[in-house]
Amino acid sequence: LESHVPASAYDVIDRIAAGGKRLAPISVYRALDFLVAHNFAHRIESKNAYVACDRGADCAPGATLFLICD
Repeated sequence: LESHVPASAYDVIDRIAAGGKRLAPISVYRALDFLVAHNFAHRIESKNAYVACDRGADCAPGATLFLICD
């Protein structure tokens, strides 16, 4: 929730590694899959990135849209 910029799994790994521990990519992907399944995060497939969801129970699966501009 600190950043509103989509992050890849490897961005997440780098952020955690800055705190002193480096996780395996599979662990991060499993955690991200859990967060997406429970509407705590959304996957932006075209960028293969994730963004945190701050809507909580108000977020219905498939109801969130992202406008991505270059």
